[in-house]
Amino acid sequence: MERSELAELYTRYGYLVHQRCSALLRNDADAADALQDTFCRVQKYGKPPGVNSTLAWLYSVASNCCFDGARKRNRERPQAEEVLARAPGAHVGAAGDGDRRAVVGAILGQFDAQTREMGVLHHLDGMTQEEIAAQTGFSRKTVGKKLALFEQAFKKHWNKANGVTS
Repeated sequence: MERSELAELYTRYGYLVHQRCSALLRNDADAADALQDTFCRVQKYGKPPGVNSTLAWLYSVASNCCFDGARKRNRERPQAEEVLARAPGAHVGAAGDGDRRAVVGAILGQFDAQTREMGVLHHLDGMTQEEIAAQTGFSRKTVGKKLALFEQAFKKHWNKANGVTS
């Protein structure tokens, strides 16, 4: 992968990948190491053919880096409950959101790459429209329109999965 491509990926997705690493590792130093490992792997191996969502691919690489790093350190750092509650991304991966995540995963294939990315950022990472606009470079209005389409499909699939007729 060319340096310019890598720099563009880092500029666009570095913050999100770091947040994912922080949520998984609960330690800023380890998250920074995992972020660096993620982009080293991206540079070494490049983007595999057939990848539709760059963000999902980077999250997968980052998760593997986090898990590999934890295995290498062969230790866990238990944290107090109040520390975990204040951790960045504490809302991500909560026990009660498995159904929501499943529905988001089920409908992702219906949308273009930008709408998928915005849907993931909003529904799974809890970002606001303004934050998504700043992250993706689209206007807040465009983000709102794409999220409205995503939300329609989400509600339709959710209702169908839960036997709700409208």
